[in-house]
Amino acid sequence: MERKKFIDHIDKLIEQSDAWRKDAEKREDWNSACFYQGEVKAYERVKRLVNLQLHV
Repeated sequence: MERKKFIDHIDKLIEQSDAWRKDAEKREDWNSACFYQGEVKAYERVKRLVNLQLHV
């Protein structure tokens, strides 16, 4: 997979997890909200690592 497509896919996953986090917060389901926040952070970390590899 091209890196650009991979980054685009990661961005979609970030958006999806963030939307689920917001929904969980509205429902006051704090366990799920924390889980999805962790997913967002993990995807952002992967995205940063991929971007660093682009510049090496």
